[in-house]
Amino acid sequence: MQILASFGDATGLRVNLAKSSAVPISCSDIDLNHVLQGFGGATASLPIKYLGLPLTTGRTRLVHLQFILDRIRARLAGWKGRLLPLAGRGVL
Repeated sequence: MQILASFGDATGLRVNLAKSSAVPISCSDIDLNHVLQGFGGATASLPIKYLGLPLTTGRTRLVHLQFILDRIRARLAGWKGRLLPLAGRGVL
């Protein structure tokens, strides 16, 4: 927490612990309770969503992105999707 406080003093950015969580990756040989005792935030495990996109340790599969594809299909009517160029579909 002292490192985060020093970072906040230097940059003016503060950590909101209500929105923060620690996600340990490959930490099976570390005592996480001891390391995170002063953190105060939640502890989560992968897979999680960050900025609306799934984070996993392995390769992202179509199943992980299916909710995004469903939202795009719902927004585009069938004829609109056919009129968009391939690059436009990729951007969307």
